Amino acid sequence: MLEVERLSIRFGEAFAVREASLSVAPGERVGIVGESGCGKSVLAASLLGLAPEAARVAGSIRLSGAELVGASERRWRSHRGRDIAMVFQEPMSALNPLRRIGQILAEPIVLHQGLSRIAAEVRVLALLDEVGIPDPRARLSQFPHQLSGGQRQRVLIALALAADPSILIADEPTTALDANMAVRIVDLLVDLTRSRGMGLIFISHDLGVVARATERVIVMYGGDIVETGPTRGTLAAPRHPYTAGLLAARPSIARVGAVRTRLSTIPGTVPPVGRRAPGCPFSGRCAVELPRCAGDRPRAIDLGEGARAACHRLADAGPRGDRVPEDASGRAPEAVR
Repeated sequence: MLEVERLSIRFGEAFAVREASLSVAPGERVGIVGESGCGKSVLAASLLGLAPEAARVAGSIRLSGAELVGASERRWRSHRGRDIAMVFQEPMSALNPLRRIGQILAEPIVLHQGLSRIAAEVRVLALLDEVGIPDPRARLSQFPHQLSGGQRQRVLIALALAADPSILIADEPTTALDANMAVRIVDLLVDLTRSRGMGLIFISHDLGVVARATERVIVMYGGDIVETGPTRGTLAAPRHPYTAGLLAARPSIARVGAVRTRLSTIPGTVPPVGRRAPGCPFSGRCAVELPRCAGDRPRAIDLGEGARAACHRLADAGPRGDRVPEDASGRAPEAVR
């Protein structure tokens, strides 16, 4: 349903996203992970035609075969919400505080499906019930501040589903929620994807949540896709040093014992958009860096079974180089359960 090929997003001469390619099939759940500043959210925004005004977008975004890069705002509006929709971050602030829940949810239904207000209300009640909001009719007249954080997140999901999109993007949908509510929201998104046959793009920093929510994972760093593959296999045996570093930095109950050990970290920070190396974007933070990494951008290597990674060490070893890169502490990462 969605095909993205060599998509680049520039601000002046600086790349926020560089030649990203991905696809989402009907019913498929794809995760995008990486630190803040890696390009996840600006990539997601570009898929809805919501990239910042100063951004220059090149490449291809095809939705059900229709090319959208360079499309007019009017054409984007005809697809946004109806064919592709987003669950935005921060349920505390993403809903209009001056409008009632019923009004917020009815607007895209009336706009995209042309229903009357009475028919739209029936549809809104069904949506609230579908996302697990108790006593839906009572919620119609309430304002966002009268709902809990978990209920507001469910309303945001209902809003994204209002016009029956074929692709749903969830951008950090569990950020402001406690652990129990986060699991419920993730399971709800998975169930909705299955029941509706939607494609899901799930963006998160939390590798455990991504492991629960997705079938395929894309790892981004410095605007590049550095690794992609089946979620379980990629997180159990990462092939790129950055993916390995992310996994090694996760707190784990297995590490709790009599001997106190320091949590592994990736040294340094993600470089700003305008100060990224021309070679491998992970250059300067990588524990297994080669001399040519800073100036020579690695190409993605096909590793079989749908897995790919862009690393010079993999290119030197060949596609069967199965050694798991170690993190900065020298320890191999643990798999995400």
